Amino acid sequence: MFEVKDSFYLNNKPFKVISGALHYFRTLPEYWEDRLKKLKAMGCNTVETYIPWNFHEPKKGEFHWDGMRDICRFIEIAEEIGLYMIIRPSPYICSEWEFGGLPAWLLKDRNMRLRCCYKPYLDHVSDYYEVLIPKLVPYQFDKGGNIILVQIENEYGYYGDDTAYLEFLRDKMRSLGITVPFITSDGPWNKSVFKAGCVEGALPTGNFGSSCEWQFGELKKLIGDNKPLMCAEFWVGWFDFWGSGEHKTSDLEKNKVDLDYMLSKGNVNFYMFLGGTDFGFMNGSNYDEKLTPDVTSYDYDAPLTEDGRLTEKYLAFRGIIGKYNTLPPIYNPEIKRADFGQVKVTEKTDLFSVLDSIADPIITPYPLSMEETDQNTGYILYRTKIKPYETV
Repeated sequence: MFEVKDSFYLNNKPFKVISGALHYFRTLPEYWEDRLKKLKAMGCNTVETYIPWNFHEPKKGEFHWDGMRDICRFIEIAEEIGLYMIIRPSPYICSEWEFGGLPAWLLKDRNMRLRCCYKPYLDHVSDYYEVLIPKLVPYQFDKGGNIILVQIENEYGYYGDDTAYLEFLRDKMRSLGITVPFITSDGPWNKSVFKAGCVEGALPTGNFGSSCEWQFGELKKLIGDNKPLMCAEFWVGWFDFWGSGEHKTSDLEKNKVDLDYMLSKGNVNFYMFLGGTDFGFMNGSNYDEKLTPDVTSYDYDAPLTEDGRLTEKYLAFRGIIGKYNTLPPIYNPEIKRADFGQVKVTEKTDLFSVLDSIADPIITPYPLSMEETDQNTGYILYRTKIKPYETV
């Protein structure tokens, strides 16, 4: 049994969660085993992953669970390697992923209200969970599997304060067979935001990447002395966006100090252990003062590079984790890189001359959104003819 008391307990013994984020949807299945073995070799005992809704249900009622989408196989490989799991099963994941993991077809309803108690939205979530959650249930620790924690929503306090919505998600997952403990995650530096993301029956955890002694202090004030401290997202890097002109990196020396402190006082999940790649058009975007779409690479300056190489950060973290957990032997098989040379453009064509062969036209008296045309990503060409104005 896995329990949340004054600490985490695994079969009645205190257990320190040392986890790393590795998203199956950003890594080819051929590499899952290699990357998970390297996670364990760094000293971690747990792997964390989101489950993006739009990756599995791109159209209403059309589900995909094979190949790169085989979350069950990913869980099984982790279990075979000896890793526990933290599952973060949507509906919203953020993660710099297209629409935060929400499926585009939700917006076909022009009255749609997201991440709150809007009945049509809740109905869609229910339909999705009734397919997804039964797949996860058998892999829970108390069912003989390796899932020890499940997250409700994601950093919800930054979006809203509809506690009834969080209660709906909690109760829906419980009714479908989730029995392991729940967590929520928000930034502890803003009390109102943090509290808005909490729900009864779930352990509140914090997301942050620096000043960890202070952050844990604030977290302790918010949740009390009788609950375990956990950083559910220890940001050890950052994402890159188009036009930034740089690859974001972290201060490793500060990372090391923060990690050592957190492991001495509580539990941690590295975000990210391995960043991976946003294939297709699934990279997300932020918008503050301007639109900042993320690049295809989600390297994140993580301990493991996008193509699975060990870094100085990996070795430094491994050394610190070794103070708190028994380290297995290093695992570092050779990764061969290939130079495919230059691909020269030899021909080109005009877009308007091939329109009829690359797409079927939709004729409508008024503009339609991409979602209304059942197109989730990519581009749409809008055209109209304006008749000349004639006077009588």
